[in-house]
Amino acid sequence: MNGSNMSRMEDKHLTLAFTLAGGIIVSGLIFFVVWRGSIGAIPPAPMREEVAGTGTAPAPLSPAPALASLRWDRMPSSTVPWEARDSHAFAVFKNALWLMGGLDGNGLVARGQYGEHVRYWEAPHFDDVWTSTNGYDWKRITNNAPWGERRSMQAVEFRGKLWLMGGWGPELGYRSDVWATEDGKRWQRVTAKAAWPAREGHSLLVWRDKLWLIGGVQYDARKTFNDVWNSTDGFTWELVTDNPPWRSRWDHAAASFNDRLYLTAGMDLAGNTFRDVWVSDDGATWELVTDNPPWRERQGHVLLEYRGALWTLGRLNDPDSGGGPNDVWFTKDGVTWEETDVDPPWRGREDHGAVVWRDAMWITGGMDSKWEWSNEVWRSSFAQ
Repeated sequence: MNGSNMSRMEDKHLTLAFTLAGGIIVSGLIFFVVWRGSIGAIPPAPMREEVAGTGTAPAPLSPAPALASLRWDRMPSSTVPWEARDSHAFAVFKNALWLMGGLDGNGLVARGQYGEHVRYWEAPHFDDVWTSTNGYDWKRITNNAPWGERRSMQAVEFRGKLWLMGGWGPELGYRSDVWATEDGKRWQRVTAKAAWPAREGHSLLVWRDKLWLIGGVQYDARKTFNDVWNSTDGFTWELVTDNPPWRSRWDHAAASFNDRLYLTAGMDLAGNTFRDVWVSDDGATWELVTDNPPWRERQGHVLLEYRGALWTLGRLNDPDSGGGPNDVWFTKDGVTWEETDVDPPWRGREDHGAVVWRDAMWITGGMDSKWEWSNEVWRSSFAQ
């Protein structure tokens, strides 16, 4: 093969090489474009939002539990060091549970012609203060609070302090004193005699940045109250009304709900136990919501606002009180009441303590339907 033929052959080989190379490149580009198009057609994976500081995604949000599925769990009795009692003060203060005073009537119950009778004047009354940050480990702050041994006083947190007022003690008699503390140990007597008459079995709550005190009883004077008082400092008290349309009573329950003031049930000294529901927008003018709710008469119960509903907890359902269920009811509008799916496992009772704390309702102590005083601690939950 001469030089010119050799040169042409090399040119053909080069041309073929370039042609093949170009085809490969073009085919690759076409494949890449098609492949990218197919990737774009795949829906993108959902984005994961990391929880700060963990590097992991949060669990999916669960639907809100049905309120009627309320359940109860008891704290281990071996971890509760305070004595059985009822008519104690129970409050939330500085993100902890606080329990104070009360009485233990165990062993002092006698049955007479008119039912059970308690020798209260012989019962040990307490002036202790306990606190817990988890509901089962309890620390005694003092066993000798300066307000003395008493029962049926009330306590609430207000403006950074824990307030306690009223009640009765075997040595103290009836009181209208007001006490406050910043730590549960050092108590200051704000006033020895408030403007309202001494009493026990009253309601105390905070509403619209004021302390509100409602109703109560003085056994010695055979007098019940239907007055409403409020205060911005615990020292100066204003009488809002002493003539509301509801009958004077004690061991009733009161709570704020949807920025309105509610009062339910209670009893008088004539042996009547009520089942009425009242509401007020100012504490002075009251409207009867119903005197025939689906739940039975009760006294010594508690009203709590929890998870967008108003709850009534506790009913002494011994035979002398009419028997029947120890039921729990709630309302989302203050008018229509719904019952929980199952009754609580704790016995029906009166004069227990109940608060809302850490997204649960907590119950302590009380005198139950067997007329036994308890130091039980129960916490609510919802069925899964």
